[in-house]
Amino acid sequence: MKNTSYKNKQFVLLGMTFLSVAGIAGCSKVELAQSTVTLELGDELSENVADYLQDPDEKILKGASLDLSAVDETKVGSYNAAVAYDGKNYPFTVEVKDTTSPQCKAKDYIYMQPGTLIVDDLVTEIKDASETSSGIVSCERKDDLAACDYDDMLQKKAVVDTTDSYDEADYQESVQLDEEGCYEVTAQVKDSEGNFTDITLNVYVDGTAPELAQNVIDLDVDASGISIDDINTDDAEKIADMLHELPDFSNAEWAAASDAFCGDNAISYEFEQKSFNLQKENPVEVLNVHCTVQDKAGNENEADYEVTVTYTGLDAEALLEKTGLILQTSDNNENEKNSSNSDSKSGTINNQKVAKTGENQDVDDFGMTDDEWVAMFEAMTPDEKDAYLHSLWNYDQDNGTNQSGYYNSDYAQQVFAMVNQERADNGVAALTWDSSMASYSDRRVMEITTDFSHNSAGGEMNVGENIAKGAVSPEMAMDGWMRSDGHRANILNASYTKISVSCYYDGYTYYWVQNFAY
Repeated sequence: MKNTSYKNKQFVLLGMTFLSVAGIAGCSKVELAQSTVTLELGDELSENVADYLQDPDEKILKGASLDLSAVDETKVGSYNAAVAYDGKNYPFTVEVKDTTSPQCKAKDYIYMQPGTLIVDDLVTEIKDASETSSGIVSCERKDDLAACDYDDMLQKKAVVDTTDSYDEADYQESVQLDEEGCYEVTAQVKDSEGNFTDITLNVYVDGTAPELAQNVIDLDVDASGISIDDINTDDAEKIADMLHELPDFSNAEWAAASDAFCGDNAISYEFEQKSFNLQKENPVEVLNVHCTVQDKAGNENEADYEVTVTYTGLDAEALLEKTGLILQTSDNNENEKNSSNSDSKSGTINNQKVAKTGENQDVDDFGMTDDEWVAMFEAMTPDEKDAYLHSLWNYDQDNGTNQSGYYNSDYAQQVFAMVNQERADNGVAALTWDSSMASYSDRRVMEITTDFSHNSAGGEMNVGENIAKGAVSPEMAMDGWMRSDGHRANILNASYTKISVSCYYDGYTYYWVQNFAY
């Protein structure tokens, strides 16, 4: 046997020690954190190998790999997976499960008209990793609507829980709620794995529309913010539009709607001007207002109002003077003071106050001065002059007795057409015929046969007015009015949008009335 020196023995021992240490290091142990990994459907698996090992050292983490290729995260099931290290596989199982109840958005309450309630009215925005189905599973009438409180309803909250599971065979797509009252309704959403969510809420069924209590309104509006001095003469026709915009109907307490249940009705308004009167100390506008009210269930009601708006804080006299509009005095004493009779021309003088000049002018039946009347008479044809003078002579001789009169609607329509032709020739928009105002004009033309003035014995209507008598044709009536500054101003007033005309023949004399409105 060959002896080995001490040094040689020491080398061998060192070598064996090295080999032993190396052997231990090469056999590092791999331990899985768990044999089964549970994944909630819809979540994602970690791709970090450290999450699948129990206290791994650095060497294993560097050398290990993860195999998840067989796992389908989108389907419930059991799948094989493994960690590979140093040529070996360490298998584990991935269980994909769905244990989460469906999420959905639910209303706190429903306020509706009688009709069909569907499940989509109750629950929306359903979210779940599995397929879902839903339906109404319970509907019970609790109270009469009269026993319910609207404000309490607004505080109600839907109850969402997972207490009671219903068979899908009991699901209803809709229920019919035809009787007013409060219903407790439950809907359920269930996924394919049997997880479910219940939503229970109150449904208030209301089929009664709100009522609008008032139909005649007087409204005072502060117009002091409009400065007459700031209005240019060229812009005078815009003054009516400026005033119209002042009434605020958006929160009008005078048209408040009453409702047996709903305390939060929505009211909207559409209005048009019926008349506008500058004759009084404060301008007065009459509006036709169409009011619509709707409760939160969608029940709707409508009503028409006549609203008289008095504009306070506005200098009407200054406005008249600025704009050049005609002020027709309606006060009896004032008319008596400003009226007289004369045998010249047609036998009657009608005095008007013309705001443009601020002075009283003696005018005839057409509102013309002497010079204006002469110009009109000279412009007549011989036949027109004879007819005109003959009518005056007959009237004076018979003193208006034994008359056989009639309305001449054909003449009235011819005047209507002539007015719009004059407006077109002067760049002013055409007027529309107002049938409702025509009956007023018919009454007025009858009144002026005995009282040739702007006094209306049968009740006033806030309109502009031209009157005349003696003209034997529509052309002659229009010629006379157009030669008079005041009457011409009415005919060409761009703020007016409506007109009615009446012509009455009493057997001797033609009487004419034009009425204008905004």
